[in-house]
Amino acid sequence: MFPHYWIYITTAQSSRKDCRDRPYVYSVLTALHSAFFPKATQMRCHHSKQMDSDIRREIDGRLSITQAQTPTGTTFQFMNIYQFMAANPMGQSDMWTTTENWINKQKNNRIIMQGDLNCAHPGCPGCRPLNKDLGTAENKLDHFLKNTSGHFYAQQEHTWKGKECRAALDHVLTWNYHLPPQTARPIPKSHKKFDHCQIWTQLPHLDFPQRANAAWTTQPDFSQRIDTVFFKRHVDDWKVRIKTQIQGDLDENPTGQALADLIQKEQKILAKEVRWLQDKAWKARRRAGERREHRNKTQNTLLKRISLLTAALTETAPLQPKDRIKGATRRAM
Repeated sequence: MFPHYWIYITTAQSSRKDCRDRPYVYSVLTALHSAFFPKATQMRCHHSKQMDSDIRREIDGRLSITQAQTPTGTTFQFMNIYQFMAANPMGQSDMWTTTENWINKQKNNRIIMQGDLNCAHPGCPGCRPLNKDLGTAENKLDHFLKNTSGHFYAQQEHTWKGKECRAALDHVLTWNYHLPPQTARPIPKSHKKFDHCQIWTQLPHLDFPQRANAAWTTQPDFSQRIDTVFFKRHVDDWKVRIKTQIQGDLDENPTGQALADLIQKEQKILAKEVRWLQDKAWKARRRAGERREHRNKTQNTLLKRISLLTAALTETAPLQPKDRIKGATRRAM
């Protein structure tokens, strides 16, 4: 869908559930343009063995680390983070500990971290009104910065607005690299359903030269996967096959696990039926390749019949009374 971008997505399901008994799902997406980063690799943090397994899995979904290389060979690490809420101090501490251990092992690598840190900072507009949980989270962030010698870029306005509180929670941090001052862009009218602003980070263009051609210059060819005309002819049969296998029966108040199991089951059924249709289309293309150009099945059958009759007529002239009936004549008869 986006052939010129490296796209990495991490996701995790929390053990906590909402009022409808559905588990919370957290995801982080990182997209890098291949013209500026011809090489990119997804990295993974190592966790402490003493860390709770649920928090460990959730951190894997909340923290994305991508190592990318510019056309000139300079290596950058982009850390996309979705920190635990301020009301979960244990989760925040584990996240900062994991991130701190990773950064301290990187030595001289250039690192840029950006995301929802779920905490303010002394250099940013404070929470209005004051919030005790955010104050504790602010101390944890300050401790993390001191231990890693990171550079913090303060936002000049609030980036998050709740029902009765506002704060600057989305930030940019760097290690072994310096950036111009950051700006927080107000939420567009069409995105009022989001409670966070968009953070735009200005990067020095000299450090990110553009490659002449992107890593992928052409769209992938899907023409050989399935024939659209063939699909239209068989789509009704395909729908019937799908409908007989997918029931979608659930309880009135299904659990998150039940929904996940149903989705996984239906995905397997859909994948199997798509493969069946692709296999059928492949066989049709193979038979079409055996036919002559601009000749359909009926035309080819008639041509074979005409050729057989022509051969039979050739065998019968001239024919002596004692001659045996030859193959073409016998088949024509």
